Amino acid sequence: MKKIIYTVVTCISALFLGGCADTINIFPVENNTADQFYKTEFELKQAVMGIYARLGRNRTNTDFPTDFYLQCSEGRSDNWYSANIPNAQRDQCDLRYFQVTDATSLNETNYSRLYQIIKEANNLLVKATADYSRFRAEASFLRALAYFELVRAYGPQPIITTPITNEEAKHLSRQPITEVYAQIISDLEFAMNTLADFYTGEDAGRVGAVAARCLLGQVYITMAGYPLNDQTAYEKAEAVLSSIMDKVKTRLAPNYADIFDVNKENCYDLFSIQFASGGQNIGSSMAGYVTTSSGSSTCFPEWAYAGYSQQGQDFRVDSLLIKQMRVVGDLRLETCVASGYWNTVKHGYTANDSAKYYVERDILIKYLTKDNTNSTIKSWNDYPLNYPVLRVADAYLLYAEALVKNNKASQAKEWINVIRKRAGLTPLNTDPTIDDIMYERRCEFLGEGKRYFDLVRMGEATFVGTLKGFSNQYEHVTVLGANNPDKRDMLLPIPRTVRNIHTSWDQNYGY
Repeated sequence: MKKIIYTVVTCISALFLGGCADTINIFPVENNTADQFYKTEFELKQAVMGIYARLGRNRTNTDFPTDFYLQCSEGRSDNWYSANIPNAQRDQCDLRYFQVTDATSLNETNYSRLYQIIKEANNLLVKATADYSRFRAEASFLRALAYFELVRAYGPQPIITTPITNEEAKHLSRQPITEVYAQIISDLEFAMNTLADFYTGEDAGRVGAVAARCLLGQVYITMAGYPLNDQTAYEKAEAVLSSIMDKVKTRLAPNYADIFDVNKENCYDLFSIQFASGGQNIGSSMAGYVTTSSGSSTCFPEWAYAGYSQQGQDFRVDSLLIKQMRVVGDLRLETCVASGYWNTVKHGYTANDSAKYYVERDILIKYLTKDNTNSTIKSWNDYPLNYPVLRVADAYLLYAEALVKNNKASQAKEWINVIRKRAGLTPLNTDPTIDDIMYERRCEFLGEGKRYFDLVRMGEATFVGTLKGFSNQYEHVTVLGANNPDKRDMLLPIPRTVRNIHTSWDQNYGY
């Protein structure tokens, strides 16, 4: 799929970005060039690949997983802390320090990109006839994913399901989140009832029905938590997830490290954002942000290619979590985190060498290609590893959570113990609790942008209490000048550029 998507991404991007200077660029709008497209199966396939590509680099230096799942989600959780005042990447640190505003550029970029996905999905869904049901189903899934991230991160949103004019866009209003979720559910039901379970070969990486059902299960689990607190959603989550568990089992990786092995991509996931190195502007930028450096120098040459540099930040993994995982011998730790690195290839192993060349820092390494001879990687944002949006452990742990909440905890034990066994942990002897599941989710998905949204759906008291304690632990307020997290940080602000157009829109609480 990588080859297919990125063969067309340049021409698709040019098609949809051309002539947009005078449009409201965060909303689907009319596009005269697009009116002449969508005529043949080849063009429709190009169009759907172009929607997938919006999740990648999108003709920018960074990709959506780096900008949204890492910086705006993982970076605001209790998994990741800032050790020093940065000399670069101020937006990332404003998010970590809970100082984001409606003028923060990264926040505006993410909001705009999600609506770009919706715009292009709407264009395809209007133009493609029922004969092209697979393309329509893929576009529906991607629109649902975009709306899901919007409603989780920004709250109420306008629901747009067809191309609209600039004038129509000006009169849009924010609709209740219940209505947004209804649209998401509708899109996912169409996708899961239309697509094949999985796609392989040249189509590996394209979304299938199992991924659509898994995302729908996640949607219901999210609806069951804050702010909707719809407890009936747990029953719906159990029903939709139970229908795929036998199929999901077939993609369980025998070893945790296999999930992040570039040579085993699209084997053990349900849906991943595709990347490839080689200097084609289709590589991942994640490796440039996940680890730690005080400047733009090469940070760990024993792992990475010679030109590797980072973005001037010093972010590290929570040391208390690492200690917990290490005490119980959690095998996931080795794949996720390193306790330090040599800053030169030429070194000995004496105490003097260690003092001079070894840097002790708990850094996130699961997205690195650990091979300093890799000649295909051409720059800091040219890493080849796909980003997993949905994988087997999502289905297992979401299903276990639904079972616990539906008073079937004894059945949930089977699913959580599979994850624990792969991690080298002893099985639970008692029925799992929600705390057990949240802890497994934290360890299993470390660095994958899920923890922040887990804290949100646990409610205001858990969210604020957890993050205040975490912030105090690393002296973010007293030493680094951060703000204390509070209720307002459960959502991001609607960007100022949007509210300059939609002057009647209320801003999210606290901004």
